[in-house]
Amino acid sequence: MSTGDLRYENPETVSVEDIPIIDFGRFLNGNAEDRTDIAEQISDACRRIGFFYIVNHGVPESLRQAVLSEARSFFNRPFEEKMQCAPLEDGQWCGYLPPRGAAEGTKPGGSLRPESQASNVSGGTLEQFNMMRVKLAGDINYENPDPAFQRNRWPAGAPNFVETMIVNQRALMTLSGELMRAFSMALGLEEDFFARFHKSPLATFGLNFYPAPDEARQGGSDVGVGAHCDASSFTVLLQDDVGGLEVREASGRWIAAPYVPGAYVINIGDTLMGWTNGHFVSTLHRVVSRKRVDRYSATLFMNPDIDVTVAPIDRFVTEDSPAQFEPFNNEEYMKTFFVKFYDSMFK
Repeated sequence: MSTGDLRYENPETVSVEDIPIIDFGRFLNGNAEDRTDIAEQISDACRRIGFFYIVNHGVPESLRQAVLSEARSFFNRPFEEKMQCAPLEDGQWCGYLPPRGAAEGTKPGGSLRPESQASNVSGGTLEQFNMMRVKLAGDINYENPDPAFQRNRWPAGAPNFVETMIVNQRALMTLSGELMRAFSMALGLEEDFFARFHKSPLATFGLNFYPAPDEARQGGSDVGVGAHCDASSFTVLLQDDVGGLEVREASGRWIAAPYVPGAYVINIGDTLMGWTNGHFVSTLHRVVSRKRVDRYSATLFMNPDIDVTVAPIDRFVTEDSPAQFEPFNNEEYMKTFFVKFYDSMFK
């Protein structure tokens, strides 16, 4: 990659053997044999590449399309209007985050005051709108004042936006509960193993906008997000039909993860890799705009409860496979992530 113009080489075309498409309906509605078979398919994908698609997942297509429609409407707003719901203070993550270039010389929280010594911030073209999980009244952390439980900064005059995002959150939280059961079974653990650590999770949600590449630029492709691994337990991604997600295999080969109608892309994050002592892999991935079309997507990053300590599970630590990861406290881990994320944008 050339860091000056943010371009990547073309990936290879993916085959179904690289990133499998899994019929999750067989896990949701099937018999014991079906559930075991799907858990085994997930196990293979998570150990080999850390990515897979799921179809027949139970989330209505009308809701999925409504989420993308609201994303398009929001990101089409004027920049100054979007900045009115940008984060307000250090360590806050909720609200609108402009692309790295647009963030230079600005202050969050609606102010566009130029800085006398604004530093250059490198990065891709991605614009985001980030949300925390909306807690129900029965949640054990409903009134928790801890800064980790940030308040969402909703855009003004958008009641349909708020309603759609809340309904989407609840649907994806239900799906995530089923995915955690599948992950547990895939590892030979009790079916509720991971659910025990995600009772009131620090789950975060995002809308993502990758503008079409600039027509004036010749050759190469614009990078929406550079190569990275997710910090989460796992991620649930809704892509539109433009595509752009690319994944690096263990061999170092980059492959395209194309749009699959009706599917979510699921990938393992660093937290689940740590829990499984590397049995499940968290894989480098990136987003590159190789088509001159705007791209939109939506994500759920599933993170454990605030008081959880993540450490390799005993059964995966042996004489032949010693612990690869140090235990870490999730509260410290997530707060550090939020601060670094904020600082990378505005400082």
